[in-house]
Amino acid sequence: MITFKNASGQLEIIDGQQRLTTIMLLLRAFYDKFANMKDKQSVKMREAIARCVWKTDEFDEPDMERLKIDSEVASDNDKGEFLEILREGHVGAGWKSAFARNFAYFQKKIEQLVSEWPTYTVYMATRVINNVILLPIEAESQDTALRIFSTLNDRGLPLSDADIFKSQFYRHYSDEGCKDEFIRRWKVLEAGANAIFRPMRGTPMDELFTRYMYYRRARLGIRDTTTASLRDFFGADGYAMLKEEGTLGDLEVLLGFWHKVDAQEGFSGRVLRRLFVLNYAPNGMWTYLVSVWFLSNRDAEGNLDPLSKRANLEALGNKALLEKRVNSTRN
Repeated sequence: MITFKNASGQLEIIDGQQRLTTIMLLLRAFYDKFANMKDKQSVKMREAIARCVWKTDEFDEPDMERLKIDSEVASDNDKGEFLEILREGHVGAGWKSAFARNFAYFQKKIEQLVSEWPTYTVYMATRVINNVILLPIEAESQDTALRIFSTLNDRGLPLSDADIFKSQFYRHYSDEGCKDEFIRRWKVLEAGANAIFRPMRGTPMDELFTRYMYYRRARLGIRDTTTASLRDFFGADGYAMLKEEGTLGDLEVLLGFWHKVDAQEGFSGRVLRRLFVLNYAPNGMWTYLVSVWFLSNRDAEGNLDPLSKRANLEALGNKALLEKRVNSTRN
């Protein structure tokens, strides 16, 4: 597992969340099953499992009010189900999270094991306790942990930049008491980006952040032709840019603009013809230019004045077309 200590001194897991949560759910299922077993081995194993699931006091007794693990995910329903399963050891009616499905699966398999091989059940739990080894690698910072993860993660799904940004947004809005609102807004953003962006690399949300990054670079007056990575750019000063009041709103407005471009809504025929041609450009640089232009010229409601801005957009389209022709000639 790859971990780091956050500003609160808590150990956060960058890689290994699924392994850890799966083991915790399996142990919790065994814990419940051993409740009805009175033999010496089963009683001892239940006590050992309790010390894995719950924090212990100075006498090594489990405190049933303090779980050893917490979960920060962008879905309070999933988090609530996971923690409730660990606390109470049951799956509620209508629960559909992966945590609930996995726990129910473990319960079913343990029940089969008890039915077919009753004397071996405690040995199975003992093997899990004694032979499953979780090796933590504690990095000095989140950035270091993410770099280690990216280097070692050659078989699993890569952790996208947007995944990191989502966790930062979630923590910030949770501190502000607005996590439910953030969850709702993020889901809309994610669905919208998935519907219209088809990037060659990264995720649709990464593409949205890339287009927004060029706008923020322009505002900061950055003229360096070497472009920082998304994670380095937005991660500066402890992800301060993501914590600004208007950042999430900017992303929503920018996505709304590109949705109109994708649907060909609200533009003149001349502009639409230029946008159509630009779609065949060899790279996506024109989308960054247009994103900067839009965010710089929008009004307070995130809209454009069609009469005063149309000529500017056509001029920008002409410039982008000219750059496209020059680049094609050079190639």
